[in-house]
Amino acid sequence: MIKVDIINEVSRAADITKVKAEVAVEAVLEAMKESMKRGERIELRGFGVFQVKPRKRGIGRNPRTGKEVRIPPGRTIRFKPGKDLQSLNG
Repeated sequence: MIKVDIINEVSRAADITKVKAEVAVEAVLEAMKESMKRGERIELRGFGVFQVKPRKRGIGRNPRTGKEVRIPPGRTIRFKPGKDLQSLNG
């Protein structure tokens, strides 16, 4: 499923135009991005949790040359599915 599919589904489920659905989906995604930029945790009950985690610096290896490469510290985003989402797995 891609963003267009989500917009179409929101449009159908909410009985609104695709233009309004696109505005709504974009607003939600933008709010989530801004929240994650601030390092905030996003919890969507029944769906899951997005969390910004620090990433340690380290040393990696270039697979082509075998040369060691320094990996700078940074942040990464982790997603942990909620119980309802995990139960879909059967």
